[in-house]
Amino acid sequence: MDRRRFAPALVLYEPKDIVSALRADGVPVHILPPLPVPRPDGDRGRLARAWLRTRELTSVVAPRARALVRVFRAERPDLIYLANGVTTNLDGVLAGAFCHLPIISHEKGFRRVGPIERLLSRWVDTCVGMTEQVTEYARGKGIHARRFLTIYDGINCEGFAPGGGAAVRREFGVPADAPLVGIVGHLQRWKGQLLVVEAIAIARARHPELRCLIVGGVHRLGEDYAAEVRARIAAAGLERHVILTGARHDVAACMDAMDVVIHSSIRPEPFGRVLIEAMALGRPVIAPRLGGPCEIVADGETGVLVPARDAAALAEAIATLVTDRPRCAAMGRAARERVDRMFDIRHHVRAIEQVFDDILGTETVERRATRAAAAV
Repeated sequence: MDRRRFAPALVLYEPKDIVSALRADGVPVHILPPLPVPRPDGDRGRLARAWLRTRELTSVVAPRARALVRVFRAERPDLIYLANGVTTNLDGVLAGAFCHLPIISHEKGFRRVGPIERLLSRWVDTCVGMTEQVTEYARGKGIHARRFLTIYDGINCEGFAPGGGAAVRREFGVPADAPLVGIVGHLQRWKGQLLVVEAIAIARARHPELRCLIVGGVHRLGEDYAAEVRARIAAAGLERHVILTGARHDVAACMDAMDVVIHSSIRPEPFGRVLIEAMALGRPVIAPRLGGPCEIVADGETGVLVPARDAAALAEAIATLVTDRPRCAAMGRAARERVDRMFDIRHHVRAIEQVFDDILGTETVERRATRAAAAV
């Protein structure tokens, strides 16, 4: 943000590695004390869920709201920006309403919206969705913000320059001229790595030298799924062709090694950051026609959208793209142009700053009095 015009202060629920650097840069950082998250014992029926929700509100949301009120009174902010939506920031909504502050809620997923969220969202000034689908989901679920906007997430495109791919290929024994595709993300069921393995098994009928990198560590809840993926690779005799790289710190180089980057979530993805990272590297992408990828990928221009959960359709898209190298190159160039134009972090920051300006420029004494009355 433009630090000549905005003075940010950050509140975290847990320590992060970036805290020291932020404080050194003059940003106040407050870390709330940890609180236990209650879980139901035994029965998970309706009554158990209701009891869990009640305990969560009284033992987590209420104490954190009180802690946030203390922070807000100390920092005296002009507005509150909630980074993870109404559902996971009920404490922030309560504290902001109590302190009569305008609230921005940034919705980043298709989370459950219940009666409590709908009630408290009446204190939200602006609801920002990370895609049009997320924005419409929030509106359709009864979030009662004064206005709704869509602002796409962004990345620092200048930080994604081609390079390092040749070294990754050598590390994993992939010939320089072999077609190579890949997927990036923690191994967990909804990410769809097993679907990619199935598609590679099909596509190899047309491209025996086809290789695939599955880049990412195993999610803490994904051990059983990772075992399924390994078993399917072995059963199909793909050990030389599908490589599990494990967690990597050089994800950009891994994607640079690929001819095509695959996104294969089997449920709606709110956004799909890996897609814009791949596009920034000039790589065409294949993604399901589901959720955020529908807004990120220009089908037929920067990549290919395929039916979700369809291994045969994914295999056909892979085989078609790796066969046509000139088309891949053209898609890669178009992908880089699109991500520069729509998904660079600078566009995101300017749009968020405009929201701040809109709110602070129209926040009147009369509106503050109305908020105070409503909060009481």
